[in-house]
Amino acid sequence: MPMNSLTRTAVLAGAATLALTALTGTAEARVGAPYIGYGQANNGSAVWCVQHQVNAFFKKSAPWHEQISEDSRFGPQTDEAIRFFQREVKRDLSPSMDVDGIVGPLTGTYLLILGDPVYGRDGNGEGYCEDYLPTYN
Repeated sequence: MPMNSLTRTAVLAGAATLALTALTGTAEARVGAPYIGYGQANNGSAVWCVQHQVNAFFKKSAPWHEQISEDSRFGPQTDEAIRFFQREVKRDLSPSMDVDGIVGPLTGTYLLILGDPVYGRDGNGEGYCEDYLPTYN
């Protein structure tokens, strides 16, 4: 069942607040992690993190979007999921987001913030995927 607009607005407003806090915070993420996407040297653990984080985002904020395979392989399904995520973030949180299917620092930061907090940003800067996704901080 699609999320009603008031619930969606509340979820995205909370995410925006968390994003602003995290983007200015002191968490130690892997700033130099390689980009992920077509034409990149995709590490299997990094691809799994992208797949897992977009699935967590879909579950919370876009339940009508089908979950994707978490198989650590980059392909059309993962590319489409990244582009969908980027469009949602661009529309609701960050107009500067490129919708290109590449996980660079801005997309990586938002995946850590808006995805599964156990694997992303849990408030302690200790999520597993922090080592694999490129971020600004």
